[in-house]
Amino acid sequence: MGNSGNSNGSVVLPGAIQRDFTASDGQVYRLFMGVPAAPPPPSGFPLLVLMDGNALFATALAAASLQAGRGEVTGVGPAIVLGIGYPGERAFDVERRQRDLLPVPGGADRFLSVIVDEILPGIAAAAPVDDRRRALIGHSYGGLFALHALFTRPGLFAAHVASSPSIWWNDRAILATEELFRSGDVRAGRLLMTVGEDERAGAPGAPPSRDARLAMARMHENVAEMAERLRDSGRVACECVVFPGENHVSVIPAMLSRAVAFALADPALQRNAAS
Repeated sequence: MGNSGNSNGSVVLPGAIQRDFTASDGQVYRLFMGVPAAPPPPSGFPLLVLMDGNALFATALAAASLQAGRGEVTGVGPAIVLGIGYPGERAFDVERRQRDLLPVPGGADRFLSVIVDEILPGIAAAAPVDDRRRALIGHSYGGLFALHALFTRPGLFAAHVASSPSIWWNDRAILATEELFRSGDVRAGRLLMTVGEDERAGAPGAPPSRDARLAMARMHENVAEMAERLRDSGRVACECVVFPGENHVSVIPAMLSRAVAFALADPALQRNAAS
């Protein structure tokens, strides 16, 4: 491998920028944004909004760029990818993500308002966004947050991706919010729910302590049962995917690849890809 002249430099993600953003409540977030080099469509770019941006952004940006680069095969067009994370080097800021993502007083509802009312207008000012094609993607607590956003403010996002959502949290309190949503009369776009095959009790190689936690969480059962109820309700078009051989962490790259295809599906490109 030849000398590039920058052997001690940082790796740069093409088309990506990073900046810190201070919300009106004083909380500082680290924003990661990738904007396509291609000219925007007349209606603006679709927008992917990712929770846990420190951990998920780079993989999501790579998946979106690769798939958009062969739109005639994938049926996916260019999109803006926005990761919302926190200052620091940790992939997951445990304390802050719990405060922002969980549906507790001053938690998920406050954070959702920060995203919609403060962060997204700044993104739209930097690059044209198609507000009809916004997608929200979250994993684990972030998956629970995506469900909470769908149930409490349907219509803010055209698509939601709830990856391995922590439905088990607080004795499955999210089910009460889900029931209110299902009893309403608002159609709420599309939902993708995913889980890794090994996120179940009895998964190969799981130690006894982990196996007990998997049994408590009932990840597969909770996801499958909720997906069935939501499909039956007619309130949201719901898909459910189980990724073979993946656990709660290893499932993330596979989920993001599927999430990009799900959220950015362009009917015109899909027709061309199928022809």
